[in-house]
Amino acid sequence: MSSCIDALRSYFDTRARVWLHGSLGDRGRERLAPGIESLVHQAKQKRRAYERLGKRLVRVHTEVRIDKLEENAEKTVADVEATERICFTYQEAAHPSVECCLIRHQMRWAKEGGVWHRVTGRESAMGCDLVRETRGPQDAVHPRFPRDPEWQAGVYDRIRAVRYADAWWDGTNPRFPRFSDDCTNFVSQCLFAGGLPMWGESDRTKGWWFQFGSKPNWSYSWSTAQALYLVLTSAFGGQVVSDPSELKMGDVIFYDWNGEGIFHHSTLVTDFDAMGEPLVNAHTIDSYHRPWVYMDSPAWTPRTRYAWVHLPDRVKRPSR
Repeated sequence: MSSCIDALRSYFDTRARVWLHGSLGDRGRERLAPGIESLVHQAKQKRRAYERLGKRLVRVHTEVRIDKLEENAEKTVADVEATERICFTYQEAAHPSVECCLIRHQMRWAKEGGVWHRVTGRESAMGCDLVRETRGPQDAVHPRFPRDPEWQAGVYDRIRAVRYADAWWDGTNPRFPRFSDDCTNFVSQCLFAGGLPMWGESDRTKGWWFQFGSKPNWSYSWSTAQALYLVLTSAFGGQVVSDPSELKMGDVIFYDWNGEGIFHHSTLVTDFDAMGEPLVNAHTIDSYHRPWVYMDSPAWTPRTRYAWVHLPDRVKRPSR
């Protein structure tokens, strides 16, 4: 490769082929770097998840943005940060649909014998968004969530929750911080946009709240999956249903990767596929209309357990 950019282009082209075919193929095998085997595993898991849900993967489209490329003086070593946007087109019951996700990369490349090789690399996964530190909000203004004139207090507006999830699935509302594990912070924002009332401020161990200001603060339930699960199923009257088909848009799915009784991840139901299975939006690996089973996640294990939480259409502000 004559330049690091050429090497990056070849690398991400190879990743796209792996996502589509579930294997490396014969091209570029000698240049593939440590960790590529895990991508092959994820790609195979995604195909299995699609097959389980009656879907057929037909196309993978990727866009890569190079956020940082710093080379040493000799131009033989390069530190790279990149954002990979992947859209999977699949066929289901004669209907085409699209799932998207963002994967963030931190890599080091080195040039040896005139050829660039990826030496090390990390990418975002469940519980690791590669955010170097918690980013604070850009201003202290309370975020506005416009309501229709007929909106009434106490009504959980599922459509507004889903619209918020679709608007911010691949970004961060600048009035909120971004966490290295951002899934529940994102879901809480969606629920708040839908009208769930905050309460319990400013005891972090109680209630569900976010305190805006120059030094924002929040309850554990705002940012932690297990704590949000407990609040939704107690204070807000959420019901754990026995099958995901009983969920509605705006409901929440929780994930216990190890089957140990502690939830590590949360997602918001934003649509349903042609078979009636929920599709979800999420953060950490930023995801849009992703099949809820998450078998293609690096965190998924055969012991994974789920909690499908259906929220009431009318909610009351819990007593303090």
